[in-house]
Amino acid sequence: MPDRAARYTASGLRTSLLTVPGAVGAEAVGLRPIGEVMGCVVEHAGVDDPAACLRRGYTTALDRLRAEARALGADGVLAIRCTVTRAGRTREFVVLGTAVRATGGKRPGRVFTTSLSGPDVAKLLPAGWVPVTLAIGLDGGTVYDLAMPDRPAREIAAPTELVTRVRATARAEFLEAVRLSGADGGLVSATTLSAWPLGRTGAAAVAGVFGTAIARCGDGPAPRDALAVLPLDRRG
Repeated sequence: MPDRAARYTASGLRTSLLTVPGAVGAEAVGLRPIGEVMGCVVEHAGVDDPAACLRRGYTTALDRLRAEARALGADGVLAIRCTVTRAGRTREFVVLGTAVRATGGKRPGRVFTTSLSGPDVAKLLPAGWVPVTLAIGLDGGTVYDLAMPDRPAREIAAPTELVTRVRATARAEFLEAVRLSGADGGLVSATTLSAWPLGRTGAAAVAGVFGTAIARCGDGPAPRDALAVLPLDRRG
């Protein structure tokens, strides 16, 4: 058992990062919050391949979060948030979430991870879908164009093509992560793009796609009709 999870278990405390609606939503579909879990790693920032550095950092931090969740006897982790803090030549990767345990008779065979909130999962499960894993796609690259300084206030083809390419490759890597997880689809929760100049003639860019791989588990769908106004008297 990881040291942090062991200390947490020995204390007898049960903490959660979920909001009140998030905790209630999770409980409503049989997922009881049992504790806050974390994974982190500090790495040297990659210069030649920043996407590879990000990929390695996220993977390591998520593996450590899953290890804490398993140590608590969890079946999944909800509302995962990923942050990256850069200080000089290092980056700190931190992933935080709330471990949950299934209260019904049927439990998943492995710890699932998702960035979806409690209410979102509460809508997903009755519709016949279950979260499988947090899926991430990343790509980066550089480009140089000696004519770049001579084109003020005009579109420059090389950086435009770079940004388009890294976005497309990051999305393709996200879809491949969904496929490798054995899921049936993916929900994208966030996309990112960082771009910066390299001197006067170059540019670099890193793109990311973050979301949750989901699998079909029933026929669904969930009821779509809802009352716009809820009457408070006994009529009807």
